[in-house]
Amino acid sequence: MRNVNDELREYNCSDNYYKYGFGMVITDGVKELCDRFQCFWFVDVVCSYQSSLGAEEFQSWKLLKNPDSSALVTCDNGNGKILKSQRIPWTDFDADVANVWCEGNVVLLPSEH
Repeated sequence: MRNVNDELREYNCSDNYYKYGFGMVITDGVKELCDRFQCFWFVDVVCSYQSSLGAEEFQSWKLLKNPDSSALVTCDNGNGKILKSQRIPWTDFDADVANVWCEGNVVLLPSEH
């Protein structure tokens, strides 16, 4: 199983923060994730739910690609409670799994925490 977080482990902090949609910012690691794997749409999903999840200070978002090229994006509160999920009918995401965290208005890789 190809996990992009293993491939982006060198991102352990961020020197830069990039303005993103919905009043959010992304870190160097998330920008590299999006650039390298062409998955800005994944961060779009994360950011698009923030108005309904604003009370959740911490969110763990996971992208899991299925063998049929569909995917499931889920958000939990860090303790296993699923807050949101969205099925993606088709994706060309070039890995099996990715995980980002959302803290306040920042989307970051777990290794950047």
